[in-house]
Amino acid sequence: MRLVPSIFILLLLPPFLRAQQEAAPAAPAASTPQKPAGETKTPPPQHRPKIGVALEGGGAMGLAHIGVLKWFEEHHIPVDYIAGTSMGGLVGGFYATGMTPEAMQKLIEGLDWRKILGDRTPYEDLSYRRKEDQRAYPNSLIFGLKHGLSAPEGLIAGHQIGLLIDRVALPYYGISSFNDMPVPFRCVATDLVSGQSHVFQEGPLAVALRSTMSIPGAFSPVRAGKAVYVDGGLLDNLPTDVVRQMGAEIVIAVHLEPAPVEAKDIRTAFSVLNHSVSAMLKENELRSLELADSIVSVPLGEFTTVDYAKSGPIMQRGYEAARAKAPMLQAFALSDADWDAFKQARKARQRPELPVPQFVRIEGASARGEEYASHYFRSFLDKPLDTAKLDDVLTRMTGVGRYDSAGYWLTEENGKPGLLVRVVEKNDAPPTFQPAFEVDGSQAGNVDFTMGTRFTFTDIAGFRSEWRSDLLLGNTYGIQTELYRPFTADSRWFFAPHADASDTTFQIYAKNDPLADYRIYRINIGGDVGYSFGRFSELRFGYEVGSLNNKLRLGTPQIPAVQGRVGQSRLHCLLDHTDDPVIPRRGFSAESNFRWFDQSPGATGGFPSMDLKLGYFQPITHPASLFVEGEGGSTFGTKSTGIPQFFLGAPLRLSAYGQNEFQGNQYYLFRAGFVRDLLTLPPFVGKKVYAVGAYEIGKMYGITTGSDLPDDAAVGFLAETAVGPFFIGGSVGDSGHRKWFFQLGRVF
Repeated sequence: MRLVPSIFILLLLPPFLRAQQEAAPAAPAASTPQKPAGETKTPPPQHRPKIGVALEGGGAMGLAHIGVLKWFEEHHIPVDYIAGTSMGGLVGGFYATGMTPEAMQKLIEGLDWRKILGDRTPYEDLSYRRKEDQRAYPNSLIFGLKHGLSAPEGLIAGHQIGLLIDRVALPYYGISSFNDMPVPFRCVATDLVSGQSHVFQEGPLAVALRSTMSIPGAFSPVRAGKAVYVDGGLLDNLPTDVVRQMGAEIVIAVHLEPAPVEAKDIRTAFSVLNHSVSAMLKENELRSLELADSIVSVPLGEFTTVDYAKSGPIMQRGYEAARAKAPMLQAFALSDADWDAFKQARKARQRPELPVPQFVRIEGASARGEEYASHYFRSFLDKPLDTAKLDDVLTRMTGVGRYDSAGYWLTEENGKPGLLVRVVEKNDAPPTFQPAFEVDGSQAGNVDFTMGTRFTFTDIAGFRSEWRSDLLLGNTYGIQTELYRPFTADSRWFFAPHADASDTTFQIYAKNDPLADYRIYRINIGGDVGYSFGRFSELRFGYEVGSLNNKLRLGTPQIPAVQGRVGQSRLHCLLDHTDDPVIPRRGFSAESNFRWFDQSPGATGGFPSMDLKLGYFQPITHPASLFVEGEGGSTFGTKSTGIPQFFLGAPLRLSAYGQNEFQGNQYYLFRAGFVRDLLTLPPFVGKKVYAVGAYEIGKMYGITTGSDLPDDAAVGFLAETAVGPFFIGGSVGDSGHRKWFFQLGRVF
């Protein structure tokens, strides 16, 4: 289960340590020997000591390093060497590429940190099949079955942060040493295989930066050869020793000071473990501080390692900490002329231009996977590289469900530049196991519960084929299975044989009063032929045969009790351009089913049935959006259908009315409302909490319940949690209809 007991602990790995700052000695002035009388020889130039900066890891608090470097730049403090760990390594690496602190600040403030830390592929970028999974099971509980039931190596695959790193590191492909960067650079990771620190000083820069910030349990580790790299903060969170080994004569340590620990704060298992880890890390930081010639301590007591939304104040705190050390740091400042010369030398080592890729090579995928994925990248050949477009394509690759992450850098073969795409296959999947459950409290005094599981196996009948099976227990007992098989490996045409069997409780209420309790038994087998238009839409046509049996268990009859064969042809079309499976904020959707029943129990002959549902969602301000939905269905005048084909009365389907209070063969329903953000949940708890309001009006022809045109207004609160959506609200309608209701999760 993708729960997060370790993420909040491990994101807090940088120790809560308050170190006594040590003032650095002023740079020693070179002595000038006495010249003999009459000698006019020019004195030798003074030696400027080389300055190295060590940046500490600290999650969001590490963004304070940007403020420190900004003050250094403004006051002409040269940085000849830079090294860092975790977030310190990330900031140091970006600075080493020649990126200015101002550019880093602009980049950081423009990032969607929820998207980066949540690291889930956006709904719009999922493949059509994965969107179907999210609509049916709208939660983040996905487990791999590749090596038995298992969880992934990290709660965050690192795809989004990896794309950011790839974009910044891209110009520095193929450098033989990090000494060749505008600012010589090192970063520290921990190799879990050897149990030792590893200092990156060469190789792909993106791999080094991704490794140094791979917090164990939070981010998936980076595998390179026989090594498995995680966050370097485990063994060397403030790499002053590394800076010294690079050749620095003056070492400046930037230390992050969190809030002091108090006994009253240690009351849970998480806090005990967190502070235990912090105590273990104190010793290596104390050694690091002892190796520094001067220390810039940044007081960050009111911030935490996950306060990325407060990046502005954190960076400002770093700037102010450097300014407080001005009397000490000014001793290292260069004159205007020397500073200009220093910047020119640094700029000369920058790589502002990228070569045009002439080929694409893919690593990490199977042979069939590489062949199929190559068509994603044909448009990137022989033209300047569009990294924004490339990011979108790589994200859509992860939306297929095969890969945890996808990244890129440039390479050369036979003197020609090319694009190297590296994908990381899921270590625990496929196959996958996805649980879900539904608690339906839409009727007072009667709460229904159904638990569901979905098993998905891939490539069992050829590349891109899927065998997907659902098992349901509770209010509905059932099983359904489908084999999805494209005609060829890269074909949009497919066929899909399927079968299902179910035993469902079906209740009919008038207001809050139960009228009838039925048990409906279904068995079906059939097959479809379809065409996929991409990740947004699909068209299917097929035939299905089976049996239907509904029995009255309690109450008075409301619909006929029937039993017999069912045969139907079906045309199904779905178009989904929305941005969320539960509560879309923008986009539109359309779904239609046309059926021709050649036989149905209780019907005197064949008959048609069609339904259509449309939705449009539009943001109006940053926290709010409006929606309009309409749906309807008809049997085109046929009345002898055995049992009614359509039902109304349930949350968001005339919410104030009793469950299935309306039954018939022709209806329409319109709904319009608003959604407004109320608060944001922690990334691994869920997404957001919304206020929802809607007005509904509809009609089921041939039935009245005190109103020819039933309508109601419904309001409530919806939370998108990791285990599924939770909704609680109430509705008031005409003719005395009103009720409170809640729902948790959704199976179908």
